[in-house]
Amino acid sequence: MTTTPTVTTGTHAIRQARPEEYDAVGRLTYEGFGHHLPGARQPDEQRLELLLDASARAREGLLLVAEDLETKRLVGTASLLPFGSRLSRQAEEGEVELRLLAVHPDARRTGLGQKILDESARLAAAQGAVRVVLDTAVDNVASQRLYRRLGYIRRPEREKERPAPKVQLVVYTLELPPA
Repeated sequence: MTTTPTVTTGTHAIRQARPEEYDAVGRLTYEGFGHHLPGARQPDEQRLELLLDASARAREGLLLVAEDLETKRLVGTASLLPFGSRLSRQAEEGEVELRLLAVHPDARRTGLGQKILDESARLAAAQGAVRVVLDTAVDNVASQRLYRRLGYIRRPEREKERPAPKVQLVVYTLELPPA
């Protein structure tokens, strides 16, 4: 995917991550999923590597960050992965997969997740995708509520059973307007 210009949305700029930020993006992703909190369940080794290795996500697709314009801190991230990416688990031909949408706990409830989702859909459409696909944990009801509010539709026919202790996933898609 190609480099994107910075998009300013109120108090945040959403842009492509720079290589010197990859380590910080990895930490942001880990913290955005709450793994740094006391008593939090820790990811298995494979998941931990995925969360922390932002450079792999940047090589495979488009690694977005949201920067707080006042503090200059990175407070959100998402990865847009094209069909055929080795990190994609849901994308079919013509789709872009959104993975690892994470907002730092300090920046939640500001509308930032929605802004990242909106910008991701815009970028996917600009790349010629016909839809965005994503998955989330079956018990992540807050995220699912946001996806439905933004027009994403659950696709149970695309959901696959995962062996325990893996978390079951639900799949959502968003149809995109023609570019």
